Amino acid sequence: MKKINNILFLLNIFFLLYYSFQLLVYTDEFALKNLGTFNHAVAGLSEIIGIIFLALSISIIYIWKNNIKGQLPLFLSILLIQVLIFLNFLRYIFTDSPGETTIESIIFNAFIFFIGGLVNFLFIYINFSKLK
Repeated sequence: MKKINNILFLLNIFFLLYYSFQLLVYTDEFALKNLGTFNHAVAGLSEIIGIIFLALSISIIYIWKNNIKGQLPLFLSILLIQVLIFLNFLRYIFTDSPGETTIESIIFNAFIFFIGGLVNFLFIYINFSKLK
């Protein structure tokens, strides 16, 4: 059980750090690619979301090294974020309206958030009694 938890922790941290890195490092490229011009408002919001993902991944690292007892609200919050972002990507896929980006990019991101949410759900399911 300990090995499974470690793998789930690492996957959770990886998914959050991946998106944090994408949003913090490639903010300008994101704005240029998706808007055609640099927009400070969009870039600022992207950076804020990247900081939130970074903070969540640091929190999970801290919990992993210490104790998961009583951390259910944090993991449920992360799961809710992952599910809502996944559903938002599905909306773009089903309406076939990717905007300035490609549908393939949206499908890839939806898949990543689905896998991240699934990993988080499995972690909560396996450790529910410890997390309460």
